[in-house]
Amino acid sequence: MSKKTFAFLLAFLCLGFVKAQNPDWSLITPELAGTLRIGVATQGTSKWFSEFKSIKLKSSEKEKKYILKDEFLGKGVIEFLIRPLTDSKGAVMKLTGENLPKDLQLIWTYGGASNKDIEIEKWSPAILPVDCYQNVFSVEGNSFTLYYGDSRKLIILEGLTPPESNLKLADANQQANPIQLLQSGKKTLAQVLIADFKMTAGQDYYFCFYFLNPTADYNYFMLPKLFEEGSYRVNKETEWMKSTPD
Repeated sequence: MSKKTFAFLLAFLCLGFVKAQNPDWSLITPELAGTLRIGVATQGTSKWFSEFKSIKLKSSEKEKKYILKDEFLGKGVIEFLIRPLTDSKGAVMKLTGENLPKDLQLIWTYGGASNKDIEIEKWSPAILPVDCYQNVFSVEGNSFTLYYGDSRKLIILEGLTPPESNLKLADANQQANPIQLLQSGKKTLAQVLIADFKMTAGQDYYFCFYFLNPTADYNYFMLPKLFEEGSYRVNKETEWMKSTPD
């Protein structure tokens, strides 16, 4: 295991215990490669997961599992699972819920990739506007590429999100609640990516954030297998055909 890979896995493990009541997730490589925040909205009001009344975490070397409950969900519950990738510094995530309000909207945002060194023990996952100034997003459907860092040596991060997502830019200065951020507009120097969609009980929604390389080049349909196995290998034409949707 390389020193960088070890540092990333250490960051993954530490963030499972430090600030355990915050399900916002930062990608530490060990430099900051961005943060994912998720919330929900119903009947014109909204709330971040990090503000839920009940946040339980079960953490291991292979997975972080958040069990989320709040009066916002009524009798509902949401599970948010995060697993590290094998072939890239990054993670694949699964989000699912039960007994959810029928009009529940999921709102998620990603940004704040500053490439600054992070002290894991002191870091609380957050999207700080100052960390967004050099972030440039290229969107294609429900996937995106994030360019960040020094303009002379750009770093490129790939993101895959649920196909229901309608990605757009928003203002990181306006994060008081998910709806405010969703409606904030893109006229800002501190841009983040945001999307919302109706969340259906019993359905699995996947996210993946990673750095492209010859063994890590994914599409959304690969994510269920990637979540279960940590990698997605295609060695034969027949295997590719079996794994490709009709």
